[in-house]
Amino acid sequence: MHQIGWNSVYIGALFSASLFINGTLSFLFGLTAGKYDKKKFILGFQVILIICAAIAFFTSNNFLLGIVAIIGGFGRSGMGGSGPFAVIEVSWLNDLIKYSRKSAIFSLNNSLIFFGMGVGTMIATVPEFLSNFIAPALAFRAIFLTIIFWNIICFYLITKVKNDPITQNKDIDKSKKENKDISKENKSLFILFALNTLNGLSLGFIMPLLPYWFKLKFNSNAFDLGIIFTISLFMTSLSSILSIYLIQKLGAAKTVTLMRLGGLISLLLMISSPSSLLAGFFYMLRSFLNRGNIGARQALVTNITRNKATLALSINNFSQILSLSIGPFITGIFFAHKDYITPFIVGAIFQILYLVCFYIFFKNYEV
Repeated sequence: MHQIGWNSVYIGALFSASLFINGTLSFLFGLTAGKYDKKKFILGFQVILIICAAIAFFTSNNFLLGIVAIIGGFGRSGMGGSGPFAVIEVSWLNDLIKYSRKSAIFSLNNSLIFFGMGVGTMIATVPEFLSNFIAPALAFRAIFLTIIFWNIICFYLITKVKNDPITQNKDIDKSKKENKDISKENKSLFILFALNTLNGLSLGFIMPLLPYWFKLKFNSNAFDLGIIFTISLFMTSLSSILSIYLIQKLGAAKTVTLMRLGGLISLLLMISSPSSLLAGFFYMLRSFLNRGNIGARQALVTNITRNKATLALSINNFSQILSLSIGPFITGIFFAHKDYITPFIVGAIFQILYLVCFYIFFKNYEV
């Protein structure tokens, strides 16, 4: 987008619109997914991505690029998930695994996601070299060819997954088969919504425009950013595995809280760094600490209400993404005025509030 002349306000607005629309669709699809074959939703998303990538490859029209970026989630990776169907994807995985292995499997799944994103980021540095030989805008559009290629492979692999849900209640220990009344579950879901609103507000000011922050503050090119983000994603993949062992020692709630607190400190060190090299190091450290516990958080969320896992995941995703969509546009305005600090400070304040509330609430829902 920067290559074809978009400024920070327009880029921020696009990210906000993309997150808001995907968050809303995610919630609506999550509510209806229990009635239909979840596998078909995920297969359908692969087809949608292939079509969007093909359109993006063949056009430089700003309006069309904006539309397919919103639908396909281009530019923000979607955390390696299936866009508006990400809730259905996690819920489907939840159906296929035993309750006792939930934290470990979710953590392993996220480790593989981050590893794949690292490889993808590495591939995305290629256009920087191609731009030396062909028009830069054309070189960067070549990224969409990789999206088409990998999603064809994804489609094939998903067709091979056996759709055989496990009845969770049979796998839960008798000591854990207490009946939770509906009012308690509804209260828990409401608190979950409030918690993720705080988290989304925090991340919205920090994450979506972070690569652009490096570009504007340090004039980093795609190759420099590729190295930073590739290493950080590989490190996050490793930390997702390490979090499995931390959860066994400390419990999921304490593991998430301590790791994300370390990530918050790393963020503050990153924005005060005088060079891109030092800022990149602290970003990698933040990624290692902050995102390696996603599997633990997903396991905790599905444990709030075992019979309504899809609903809990939908509320979790919707509340976070809806509030997350506010940040990019505001951050883009700050960037346009060459203020590269304030959005991150605002995000850090929301993150502190989130961590305190998170631990108080989730310490009762260990997995």
